[in-house]
Amino acid sequence: MHINYQLNTNDLDADFLESVKIMFKDKDIIISIVDAENDEDFALGKAIEEGLLSESVSREELDKALYAD
Repeated sequence: MHINYQLNTNDLDADFLESVKIMFKDKDIIISIVDAENDEDFALGKAIEEGLLSESVSREELDKALYAD
């Protein structure tokens, strides 16, 4: 399962943490934090995600573009 949250740091509280623990019960997870306002990688990731969701780009084409020398 993959979920993206975009929220303000003021919204990080025990309730948020508890909801993550419930959703991913007894699983190892990866938490990645990105400054959404100042990170070019965030914008690139969103563009890639939107492209995949629209099915205009196949995962194979995406991998070629991302890992080309």
